[in-house]
Amino acid sequence: ISSRETLAGLTAYFWTGDAPVAHTIQDVSPTGLYVVTDERWYPGTVVRMTLTDSTEPTAERSITVNATAMRWGNDGVGLRFVLQDDKNSGRGSSAMVDGVNKRELDQFLQRLRNGKY
Repeated sequence: ISSRETLAGLTAYFWTGDAPVAHTIQDVSPTGLYVVTDERWYPGTVVRMTLTDSTEPTAERSITVNATAMRWGNDGVGLRFVLQDDKNSGRGSSAMVDGVNKRELDQFLQRLRNGKY
C-alpha cells in the first residue's frame, strides 16, 4: 500500500472544454492522487493533467501526467497514474504524448516535498 500525503500548493489542471482552472489535490501517493472536482469521470477514463506547484506555477515546477479514474468520492475523483516504463521513455515527441515515467514523477514529488527546485 502506498502512503498518501498532502503536499501544500500542489494543484491539478485539466481541460474540460472551458479554460483550465486549478483543482486542489487532496492527497497524492507514488501510484495516484485524489483531485477535488465536480467532474465525475467513468472508471477507466484516462485524464491528462498538469500537476503544478501553485506557489510558483512555472513550467519548471509542473509535470504533465496521464491518470485513470478509479473511483468517485463526495468531493472529487481518485485516479491512478499511468506511468511509462523507463525503456520507453525519452523517445522524443511520443514521450510527451505518453506521459512520464516513475522516476520523473518521483523526482517531481520529492522536489515539492523538499521545496528544492
